Amino acid sequence: MKRLSVLALGIGVVAMGCVEAQAPVEEPGGIALVGGQLIDGTGSDPVADSVVVIRDGRIVSAGTREATPVPTGAEVIDATGKTIIPGLVNLHVHYRGGPEAIEQQFRSQLYYGVTTARSIGSDSPEAVAYLLEANAGRPGAPRPYTAGIGFSHPNGFNAAGRNAPTTEEEARALVRAQTDLGVHFIKMWVTEMPEPGLQITPEMRTVIVDEAIKNGAIPVAHIDGEEEGLQLMEAGGRDFLHTTVRTFGPGGGTPVDDPEPSAAFLQMARDNGVGFTPTLSIIQNGWHFAERPELLNDPALRAVFNPDALARWDDPETRAAVVEDPAFADRKAAFRQLQDFVKTIHDAGIKVALGNDAGTPNVPFGWGMHHEMELYVEAGLTPMQTIVAATATGAGMLPPVGQADFGTLEAGKVADLIVLNADPLADIRNTLEIDRVMRLGEWVDREELLPTP
Repeated sequence: MKRLSVLALGIGVVAMGCVEAQAPVEEPGGIALVGGQLIDGTGSDPVADSVVVIRDGRIVSAGTREATPVPTGAEVIDATGKTIIPGLVNLHVHYRGGPEAIEQQFRSQLYYGVTTARSIGSDSPEAVAYLLEANAGRPGAPRPYTAGIGFSHPNGFNAAGRNAPTTEEEARALVRAQTDLGVHFIKMWVTEMPEPGLQITPEMRTVIVDEAIKNGAIPVAHIDGEEEGLQLMEAGGRDFLHTTVRTFGPGGGTPVDDPEPSAAFLQMARDNGVGFTPTLSIIQNGWHFAERPELLNDPALRAVFNPDALARWDDPETRAAVVEDPAFADRKAAFRQLQDFVKTIHDAGIKVALGNDAGTPNVPFGWGMHHEMELYVEAGLTPMQTIVAATATGAGMLPPVGQADFGTLEAGKVADLIVLNADPLADIRNTLEIDRVMRLGEWVDREELLPTP
């Protein structure tokens, strides 16, 4: 028996030696970004000297140069002095027009590194079909999600052209009509505009939330007050747009006496995993370009701006009327309360994502997402916290919730990313210093994306 054991051992050693003597298998090439600072979107410390390997549209590996080998045959791109971040996720967009117009809005987003977007309440059945086709992974487009046509009070905010049920049975039928189209979300405008009382009732909100969830869609509500938020949370709502700070009026209205959310509201939101997309740009851009007209000298910004809004802000008399208005100081003070809300809920451990109402006249597609990030840093978030909000947090709020395969730069995730020429941790405005954009593992030809004058 001993002789047999020794013989078997010898055979095993020879076999192992044969395996070791074989030439290493050459891995497929792919792309390797080498030497850049990596901000992976998880909130982890940046990697100063990184390697990011991409193959077949996904991240194969990402980490330090020492721990992340470059595959044989990979196309090596020297990223020394640059910063790599995930593609941006915009959770508040309104695409406008037919396929040709939407396609240009897609291109504007990709030019600025917005690789995922949620269109939230103004999509016709035709637009829904177009967005769903792009969502399936069409090259040359961001990854769009849709809420179809949203819901409002029959005489309330944004009621024209929206679903405005008068009975609970009608509300359920209208929700099903949207989910039959394949929408991902059901949107409600829960706000007392244009005047108090013209608001979806609590009973109707509960029905809409219930029917959305039953049919596989995520309910989303535009809210302006804590009372509405609490009621919607009790009904099962977990996704909110805007804030609980009421600042009615053009451009933000006037400051309120007690803008801080209550401890009970914060606790309930935290306990229920609620996420907010505060959407600051839609308010601040009511005067931002009057105060900062030099921004309009940027040809790329002009190319993605709504032409009517651009003409308005190009007019010196219009700009003067805004900044010289006696109510201007109050409008800015009210806006500061909105920023304070963002800081408060973030520090309370509530999810804060980014969205900016892109598609409304004063909020340009693509560029506006970077400006929203600047407003978050002004609110008190760090640049790293803001980048996480603009990437991983937003991705995690899209269906299937918490299971996104994009939004961070980790092994196995989709290769949507931006290479920057400057460090956004030093100055968040450096997210606009874009060297190149990748979508689905392919470089975007940015030179071809902007409309020509």
